[in-house]
Amino acid sequence: MRTIFLILFCIVSISCTKNEKKEIPVKKIEVIETVIPVQIEDTLVFTVQIAALKKENETLTNLENIKIFQENSLFKYRVGAFKTYNGSREKRTQLIKKYKGAFVQALLNDSPISITEALQY
Repeated sequence: MRTIFLILFCIVSISCTKNEKKEIPVKKIEVIETVIPVQIEDTLVFTVQIAALKKENETLTNLENIKIFQENSLFKYRVGAFKTYNGSREKRTQLIKKYKGAFVQALLNDSPISITEALQY
């Protein structure tokens, strides 16, 4: 009886250890990339530049509503952000008494452009 039991055990063990490969179906998913062009609107602003210096100036830096731009190794100090040229001219008239060289500067996306070009924009 032991031998029969041992033979049955061996047969069951051998049949259970067989590696059967089962193929699992894989769904292929197609990825479609769509590029939608985004049109960024240009921002045109008129500002009044009161100074352009090689070194930063603490007094000018601490002025209210001052914006400092670093361009071509110069620190440019600008006041205001006006949608119209006339608004910036009024501010320039107020500042010209204290800052003799103050002038209106047009900025398109924070880059300087000529007033002529800005007025046509």
